[in-house]
Amino acid sequence: MDQVPAFKMVSADSHVVEPPELWVERVERQYRERAPRIVSEPDSDYLVCEGGLTYKHPIGLTVCTEAPDNEVSMIGRFADARKGAWDPIARVADMDRDGVEAEILYTSFGLSMFSIPDPDFQYACFRAFNDWLAEYCAAVPRRLFGVAMIPTEPKQRATAEMERCAKMGLKAAMISISQEAGEGYENPIHDPIWSASEDLEMPISLHVAASKKHFSHTTNMLADFSLAFTPTMYSLAAMIFSGVFDRHPKLKAVSVENDAAWVAGILERMDYRFKRDQGWAGFSNGVTSGRAPSRIFHEHVGVTFMRDRTAVRNRDIIGMHSLMWGSDYPHFDGTWPHSKEVLAEHFGDVPPADQLRIARRNAVELYKLPLQD
Repeated sequence: MDQVPAFKMVSADSHVVEPPELWVERVERQYRERAPRIVSEPDSDYLVCEGGLTYKHPIGLTVCTEAPDNEVSMIGRFADARKGAWDPIARVADMDRDGVEAEILYTSFGLSMFSIPDPDFQYACFRAFNDWLAEYCAAVPRRLFGVAMIPTEPKQRATAEMERCAKMGLKAAMISISQEAGEGYENPIHDPIWSASEDLEMPISLHVAASKKHFSHTTNMLADFSLAFTPTMYSLAAMIFSGVFDRHPKLKAVSVENDAAWVAGILERMDYRFKRDQGWAGFSNGVTSGRAPSRIFHEHVGVTFMRDRTAVRNRDIIGMHSLMWGSDYPHFDGTWPHSKEVLAEHFGDVPPADQLRIARRNAVELYKLPLQD
């Protein structure tokens, strides 16, 4: 029998939708003519972003919250967005309606800005967003918790921005889900970011679509969207095998909005490959702790899902302390305002203690939120 959660949920993946003039008004003056902005045309509003994954992109998928199946469109207007996406007071009313006490908040329009090739311009855009998000969360400080946008180059700038954002109360650091070949997160060049994450207790977030590269690998969007978790999967596997989590024993990383069932499939394979293949693959894999890859994953990596009954059924394999639910509010793919009903379908035979951990406690513990059960 389906069980509606009997506790206030905590979403480990929700979003703001930035006001149209955020970057135009807040970015450093020298960049304002280039600043990302929303422009209105006869058919739709568009996000225009120099150097973004798409220079000019319709915003329908970003602003649509509810629509019947097969009626979601890329065409849309900012006026269609729920007020709570950019107004924190309206947001908490929507959270109360959905049975959610607190949310971990990510950018929407900013996801496409990790591909901006000009590092100074990108940094200015990130700082403008981080400032706005900190103010947004400060309006309801015990319920709204933001995730900073962090560049990966140069490293000194990245770590300084992490420190600045931590002082403003932001809870995690979102970086591109992948890097160019040879410069992936298995490369020790990224160690300063991992060290800052440990020191500041800011988990590293790898959010789907927050990428230097487009996630398309085929000419079929349904195939690409279904398999959009693969860049993050590669990054996390490489981090594990290269010893990132052995060199940085307090580091936490989170796969966000990639769902989670894929973890059950790869951990057994990673453990077997680790045991079986070091002779020909080489012993320079970096794992010095003697831990199996699955144990490293369970101790260092979190994964969020919106709808993933397979993941819930395999929670012991994925890791009871790794699995976290997120509503994705206010995006079209999310569960608002039916989050309790959606989770009830997942939790039919799940013990109450496991429900509490997946839909609340894991996020509270990972981000050290000031909440009680």
